[in-house]
Amino acid sequence: MSLELGARTRAGARLVALAGELAAELAQRAGEHDRAGTFPHEGVQRLRRAGWFAACIPEEQGGLGVTSVHDVVVASSRLARGDASVAIGANMHHAALLNVVRRWQVATAAGDERRAAAFAASMADVVSREVVMASAISEPGQDLTRPATRATALDDGGWRIDGRKVFCTMSPAATMLYTSVTYENGSGPRYAYAMVPRGTPGVVVHDDWDALGMRASGSNSVSFEDVRLPPSAVRGGFPAGEALPYVERNLPAGLLHAAASLGVAESAWQHVREGFAARGVPEAGAGRGLAAAIAIELAAARALLSRAAGAIDDHHAAHPAELGAKADILTLFAEAQAAKAFVCEAAARIVDRALILSGGAGYRATSPLARAVRDVRAGAFMHPLGGTRAVDVLGALAVGAEPALH
Repeated sequence: MSLELGARTRAGARLVALAGELAAELAQRAGEHDRAGTFPHEGVQRLRRAGWFAACIPEEQGGLGVTSVHDVVVASSRLARGDASVAIGANMHHAALLNVVRRWQVATAAGDERRAAAFAASMADVVSREVVMASAISEPGQDLTRPATRATALDDGGWRIDGRKVFCTMSPAATMLYTSVTYENGSGPRYAYAMVPRGTPGVVVHDDWDALGMRASGSNSVSFEDVRLPPSAVRGGFPAGEALPYVERNLPAGLLHAAASLGVAESAWQHVREGFAARGVPEAGAGRGLAAAIAIELAAARALLSRAAGAIDDHHAAHPAELGAKADILTLFAEAQAAKAFVCEAAARIVDRALILSGGAGYRATSPLARAVRDVRAGAFMHPLGGTRAVDVLGALAVGAEPALH
């Protein structure tokens, strides 16, 4: 009997099984790419061939039909067992795509044919062109709801994009940059997303990723210098500075990042358990105490991650034709962020304990545990929300105050 997380839908079960196969393949070169700091192009291409980047698109739109947030999160944790650097890039793609899928579902249920057709066209484009999206959202000193990157309306109806982004994970393999921008309309500044083809003149992907962990993630900075786009590239959005629309659009994102941390921790613990066959299991005492602590935190991390992701699915099922009330969305966001904070911190503790249990072998640079110790710490910094921002927002929501996402 296994107590690891499992999918809740048939389509999700197929994706989780696929994730296990892909993880085994990715693991074969993960250490090599980590040591060299090289990007695993072959791994991303393997995911493309498997349809991974269309996983959450409904089958009738050409995808794999895994519209359950819970099941995408579980599959992500499995993929991260093989190579977390690849998994976090795919997660950022899915965080953006799940938002599109949710809006298509709402528009369809509400009978809004125009919006439904627009979102369906976006999904069809992802499938037919095998789109790989890199998230160009983070900025230095960022105000989350007021991007410094600007979209300026041109006389011909198109747009000019100018700005600089950091931590654009999977940018070496991206065909599209999912870019947060601020633009002006008659009522003031608005937050929106621009879909920027990577090959557009003025787009510069800098080869500058050199970090402690997730070294093969290709999280380069990207510059937009007088980038010209058609009118359809920037749509809608919400008033800059408003927290609720940002929160609603990013409900699953934190859970996907937490899933990668969980996958790293699960892989590290499995590596140590396999080593017991050669070394023997720990005798009663401190060694078994460390193993017990790992078992407890794995159980808690899995439970919180599953609960939060399932709650989002339940909310979507209960509100098929509208996004839901403000109080419900804030409650879901708090649940997701609490899960992310706990899982990322617990995963780091699990890996640290696994390293101790491994003995000196785990300290060698070639050991998967050495990579896990570094990779697992990345989750705590990933938006939304990273570091002290999560504490500030969760504290505000806990006492009934209005959260600020500055």
